[in-house]
Amino acid sequence: MQYDMDVERLLELALQGERTQLRNFIDECLNRKNLEPGEFLSEVISPALTRIEACRREDRATAAAIAIVMSSLRLAAGRVIERMADTPNVDLEHGRRILLFCGQGAAEQLDAEIMTAELEMDGHEVRFGGSNVPSDEILTDVGAWSPDVLLLYASCPSDAPGIREIIDTIREIGACPDLQIAAGGGVFTRAPGLAEEIGADIWADDAGDLRRAIIDDPDRRAIPEQRTVGRGKRLPKAA
Repeated sequence: MQYDMDVERLLELALQGERTQLRNFIDECLNRKNLEPGEFLSEVISPALTRIEACRREDRATAAAIAIVMSSLRLAAGRVIERMADTPNVDLEHGRRILLFCGQGAAEQLDAEIMTAELEMDGHEVRFGGSNVPSDEILTDVGAWSPDVLLLYASCPSDAPGIREIIDTIREIGACPDLQIAAGGGVFTRAPGLAEEIGADIWADDAGDLRRAIIDDPDRRAIPEQRTVGRGKRLPKAA
């Protein structure tokens, strides 16, 4: 409730495509309201992104309107992330190496970029691979970089079979035995329980909860009985 008016104003300016006014609004919020950049990302930009993505899925806005809003929100997020560079990172004693991939939609990619910035602010080392990366190349990157966490974030529904196959393959070949697989955002937020059922080690419906789980539960791993989706089946790799 505290930030509802800011979310509404951000969406209004984003829909109008008023880029200069949008920059001024962001600067005003961060300066006069004394908001931390990370707080603005999580409490204003992320909820605005969630609303516009719901409008897109429910066909409550034209494609042109969605494109204008998304362009404006990318501008807003980029401006805030630039300000975050001036904010000292949390001195996290147990910062982790995180490899992050996301879904191919514009909203998923922006959501993942926001998550990447927030994780870096938490003190982690993050390698953001983005979207449209084939499953076999994700597995190659895991082997080459040896991250502590593989985060599959803000994914589309069509990504779920490929994500399940990635998890299966990592388990079957024993690649990076200490690797923790995390899932969240996108379809995992809209379908509670899916991340658990496809075999992720940690998951959360809320980005803040997932960030805390990455810090608080580094030793948590999935158990075989947890997975209920596609057990015993192999599906083609996602494109």
